[in-house]
Amino acid sequence: MRRSSFGAFIVSALMPLIAQAQQETGTQKGTASDSAPLVISDVTWSHSVQRGLPVHDLEGPGASLQLVCDPDRVFGPQPNGSFAVTLPQERAPTRIVVLAQTGEQAAFELEDGRALQAKADPDAWATLVAILGSSTEFAVVSAHDAVTWNVSEVLTGPCE
Repeated sequence: MRRSSFGAFIVSALMPLIAQAQQETGTQKGTASDSAPLVISDVTWSHSVQRGLPVHDLEGPGASLQLVCDPDRVFGPQPNGSFAVTLPQERAPTRIVVLAQTGEQAAFELEDGRALQAKADPDAWATLVAILGSSTEFAVVSAHDAVTWNVSEVLTGPCE
């Protein structure tokens, strides 16, 4: 899929979220929902281990993602994974959708900009990990903002 068609896909995917946000918050013209989605290119995942958990980060101008994985259930039977999102216009969104070029999508409710694996729908979490592990281009969309990420390599390493 060409970049321009993916951009059109993102815009069509954004429309219901924007409409809902405008109804809920009374958004007026000239706000963030009227701006074009940001494209962040040529970024690479950074990897570290924090408190025994693999942590994967993406940083771009005004936006960041962090996926914490817990494939070994380090702290007990509940998974301790999380997915944190910061967007340029919405620093701590409450609901996001991660979209792949293939049409796959994973939606999450966030608390303080973070989705917790233990509270997330297991199918949505599995789809998120699959998108990040197989796509070099994906989008993160909220009601008021959108970022398309063009990464140099897909996410690698154990994560569930």
